[in-house]
Amino acid sequence: MKSMYKQLAIALMLAAIGINTAHAVTPAGKPVTATIVLQGGSDSAAKWSAPSTATYKVHVLVPKTGTTANALYRVYPKGKKAGSIDCINTDAEFPCYEVMVDQTQHKNAWVQLMLNDDVETQWGFIKNKGYVTAVAGNLSAAELLNLSALARFEDALEDTVRAIGKNYQGGIIFYLDNTGEHGLIAAQTDQSTGIQWYNGTHITTGATGTAVGTGLANTSKIIKAQGAGFYAAKLCARLVIGAYSDWYLPSLIELKRMYQNIGPAAAAPLTNVGGFASAAYWSSSEGDSTYAWEQYFSSGGRQFYTNKSGSRRVRAVRAF
Repeated sequence: MKSMYKQLAIALMLAAIGINTAHAVTPAGKPVTATIVLQGGSDSAAKWSAPSTATYKVHVLVPKTGTTANALYRVYPKGKKAGSIDCINTDAEFPCYEVMVDQTQHKNAWVQLMLNDDVETQWGFIKNKGYVTAVAGNLSAAELLNLSALARFEDALEDTVRAIGKNYQGGIIFYLDNTGEHGLIAAQTDQSTGIQWYNGTHITTGATGTAVGTGLANTSKIIKAQGAGFYAAKLCARLVIGAYSDWYLPSLIELKRMYQNIGPAAAAPLTNVGGFASAAYWSSSEGDSTYAWEQYFSSGGRQFYTNKSGSRRVRAVRAF
């Protein structure tokens, strides 16, 4: 019986996340949300893995069929110790936290997993290790625990409002387009305090864009021309912050917007919320085979045409 329920739970979870689908696009038809059923008194469980290394608030969906007053969830932010059967929140290496949800009070609704009913409860997960699980071992053998296959991991360090200076998708928003729906994000810290633009040889890469929106193309051209190595554009392209890996070296005007909107030139209260040093930062905008543009985050925000062999700071950006 235990094996049957385990297999059912696994099959339903895989179906819910689309592992078994062969469709490249969403097919026609009425959507149906799978429901996981666990047998009380057994060691059957449902599991939701953290999407990335980040701090999350966790929400679970209680199905309309939920009837259990003490549905038990366990949060393992750093994973579970091999062979352990206990849930101990004082274990520094592998802490485990138990949260009870009264399904009778939250039918067909999202519920946040909280400690001591604190809505500010946040869990620092480690990707590929941290997860949330629901178990039925605390219930009587005659009771069934009905669970939705859906859970949401809300980035607790991310603002929901898109505005200049707000934390969003791995960094700080410093530019928004006219719609307010799209813009540019700067990483929260420098990726280097001093690195060269070139890869040891002065060549022309074709990365001549200077306007907002040209930094990504510039970065691709630089890497294509210069290849493997350790230099400013490559450093940005290799960057991974949380779930985001599409970072690049900003263009000259993108750097200028950073300086003006979240740097030293920004009006209070956003004055240098980006934490920039009073120094020069590389742009991805090339002048010729020998020189590239840099932006000073001091000295009135001046821009200079500088030898690519020079050592300058780097702050990566990404678009959303």
